[in-house]
Amino acid sequence: MSLFSDDDSKVMQFTPFTFEPPPIDYSQFEGVSSFPSSTQFYEESANSETFLKENVLTKGKGRQAEGYEPNIKTQKQIMYLNPPLVYDLDYWSNSNQGTGVKFHPTRSEDFTCYVFGKEPIEKVKKEGYTLDTRVYNCSLANDIDSRRVFYNETFSIFREASRATSSKEWREKSSREKLLCDISWSYVNAIVKHIKILQENPNKDEHIQRELNTFRDMMAIWELCRIMYFIKSERYQRLSTDLVTWLNECYPMGALTEEELNEVRESPNLRNTVVFWSRLYKLILRGLFPQAINFLRSILIPVESDKYINREIVINDIIQSVIKCIKSRPKISSHDTDLAWRNWLSQCSCVQCLTLQKSIILENKFLEESFVKILKILAGDPDAILSKSSSWLEGLISLIYHKYPRCDSSDIKAILGPIFVRFSVYPDATSQVLKRIFYQRIDEALGYCKYIDSWLLSHLLDLLCKVDLDEIIGGKSLYPLVKESMSSLTKIESQCHSRERCLINFAEPLLTHSTLWQIGFKYLEHCEKYGKVYIEEFIGKVPFDNERKFEKILKICEDNGLIFDEKCITTAMGTKYMQIKRYGSTMIYYMRAGKDENLKTICNMFLTQYVETGKITFEEVIDSIPVDKDSNESVNFLSRYRLYHSLIQDEFFHQAAQVLVECLRSEISPKEFWGVLLFHTVPLMKHGRRKEIKLFEKIHIDEFEHYCTRVLDRKIEDSWIKLVQRMKRWHYKECGYFNISEDLKPVKNECERYKKFLSKLKR
Repeated sequence: MSLFSDDDSKVMQFTPFTFEPPPIDYSQFEGVSSFPSSTQFYEESANSETFLKENVLTKGKGRQAEGYEPNIKTQKQIMYLNPPLVYDLDYWSNSNQGTGVKFHPTRSEDFTCYVFGKEPIEKVKKEGYTLDTRVYNCSLANDIDSRRVFYNETFSIFREASRATSSKEWREKSSREKLLCDISWSYVNAIVKHIKILQENPNKDEHIQRELNTFRDMMAIWELCRIMYFIKSERYQRLSTDLVTWLNECYPMGALTEEELNEVRESPNLRNTVVFWSRLYKLILRGLFPQAINFLRSILIPVESDKYINREIVINDIIQSVIKCIKSRPKISSHDTDLAWRNWLSQCSCVQCLTLQKSIILENKFLEESFVKILKILAGDPDAILSKSSSWLEGLISLIYHKYPRCDSSDIKAILGPIFVRFSVYPDATSQVLKRIFYQRIDEALGYCKYIDSWLLSHLLDLLCKVDLDEIIGGKSLYPLVKESMSSLTKIESQCHSRERCLINFAEPLLTHSTLWQIGFKYLEHCEKYGKVYIEEFIGKVPFDNERKFEKILKICEDNGLIFDEKCITTAMGTKYMQIKRYGSTMIYYMRAGKDENLKTICNMFLTQYVETGKITFEEVIDSIPVDKDSNESVNFLSRYRLYHSLIQDEFFHQAAQVLVECLRSEISPKEFWGVLLFHTVPLMKHGRRKEIKLFEKIHIDEFEHYCTRVLDRKIEDSWIKLVQRMKRWHYKECGYFNISEDLKPVKNECERYKKFLSKLKR
């Protein structure tokens, strides 16, 4: 490699460094593929009316609009998702719907999603069709930024859950159940904490409201899974009690409307108010007995008139009897629950019979039916319970609580029959998930969770996979969660595959976040089978703007054995510092990356600067680099050459002569620079003769003459002549003598004189 190029103005050339990642072939990723080009994707704004034009496609079947070519910058910002739009189909189908993503033209953190496909053939002409398009404006930054604290907290729980599987407590069934419940509680507490933060947010815009609803749904699903699948310990009491508590916490009774409040306020007698009794039924159904007792006590009327004394006493007696029934309801945890429950049901029947017997005295059919209805609900009458329930969830859990208080989770499927005869289930994802959890179809429930939130799906599936799957998931293989064909995998393999796929899908958006990218990679590290592949794919695309972040990226590479990626990233960091001329940092990173050629180029640059100016400009650079015998040879040479000049300056001529011989013998520097080293020998040999000090041996002199012959080789003649011409500009001013020439004659002459001096010393 020549120290000088033919063009003096371009001694060194470097490729400009950029953080822009190379083009990605999305076809290698699952769920992402190429997409037909259309003018509608390249309009000026995603929000403008012209974004969706009716004439984006011409009327001919399969023909695309012409006359528009998107610019390169716009094309780079577009990523198309499955499924593609098929132009040659004449019928409507799910496979003919497409989903696309386009980044907003003015706000880099926003993007636009759109769904489109053919309209039914009955609505269009035979030879043409129009697009049915729906556009959704979304934000990439808001969703993740608003959850940053939540993601950090839940990742700590996720990590503790991963460590728990290798602990001693996990081997014992009872301890494992306790650990699972504790982990689940930690997740729920994190969700509740985030809900409180959202509720305290003064900005009640659409995004906050949507987030609030999402997290409430997540809490309801997670808590129900905890009750149905994780709870085995006695400290969590019975299923019916937990379910009614879950209903009241996740789906509490709504507040009375303004009309209902006015009706209650204006009513002269609450006993005859429909709103009052409707509210009381709800309290009884939901097991909110303290509030129900307060309601009943509010209609106790003290007897003041002889005219109604018998009637009021009877009503008060019935109210007190109902209150007594409510208070005496047996505790589910009692050891003699069966006997106590039978006795209590008999008591409710007696009060009901007493009410019917005194109906003549009551002279109030509405009041009589209301008391009987309450007693029937307490006794677990299905018709009474379902008639006063307003939803299938309320009806199911009220039926479990009042009629089947000691049922097990496996018994609930048999109870669901009459529920769905009377009630319909909303088609939203949350309702479908809850329905399938009660049906013990957790695989189908998880399939619907992906429509609610990726965090919920990934973390819930991870926790379920840590449990005995044959017992908890009922032998389900979770195939619906796996997108591609998995016929060759066993059940356990497919479950692990589903878990990793969900974790990867959740982690991918975090990798591009400015603060959560480390957590994203940590999630990938917990995917034993596929995580390393994705880490290797994304680690090189993380932009690093400071050394601290760079070191964190390198640590991820080291922890996962990504040697090649570590070298590439280190090289990129070195190139970045090369652009801003921080040569010390550049050389350190190039040494870590093993880039010997790059280091050689930088070292030659410093040698070139010395030839041009005669000054050592790399002294501070070399001092900042830890150099040892295992360091790069070019860096070692530069370090030794710098040491030579320091020794000369301090007048340690013996040591300087030894270092100079080492530099020449190493033959590391460019061949033409050997002449510079030979020029350095001249003042040392003169000093030795003048002071009669033996600085060189005869063998050294012979080597000097040999290197003179090699430097004058015709192959490097041009570059050698240029080097000498540059040195002549400063050599006399710096060194005080003119004895440098293209033919190295001063060196040869001094070698002859020094030989005679050595011969004289021997005598």
